Amino acid sequence: MYNNLGRREKGKIAEFQVISKLISLGLDLYVPVIDIGIDCILRTEKHAEPAKYYEIQIKSAPYKNVSIRGAKKIIQFIDKKIPKNYFLVIALRDNEKIKHVIYLTTEQIKKYIYPSPKAKEIDINVPARDRDLLVKSQPIESLIAKLES
Repeated sequence: MYNNLGRREKGKIAEFQVISKLISLGLDLYVPVIDIGIDCILRTEKHAEPAKYYEIQIKSAPYKNVSIRGAKKIIQFIDKKIPKNYFLVIALRDNEKIKHVIYLTTEQIKKYIYPSPKAKEIDINVPARDRDLLVKSQPIESLIAKLES
């Protein structure tokens, strides 16, 4: 049944799975009602310090070939705002099940930009060697620990 779904539907399922994972970690999340290019906003608060907010864009990609197709809006958002509180979270799928969830900073996103020959689009491609390193060094749990410390 899952194989009959389109890219958009599979992406939305992965998005909700990642949001569910973040909620299960006890995080304070806000999901915009209108699509503004951000899938959720993470709020962290420490004693006696003002709350901090982080913008999270969630995408999914096959584990074998980490390629985010049609990332032009992400790149435009980064170039326009140059946000330091923005993270691209990628759910890596294997046989349509999420195997790992990693994150990229804005600097890393720029490193993996790949102009697509199709329709003047921009893709984000993470080579296998970098993917394996990111799985070890940048799982979603390490981002959460970093933001909460």
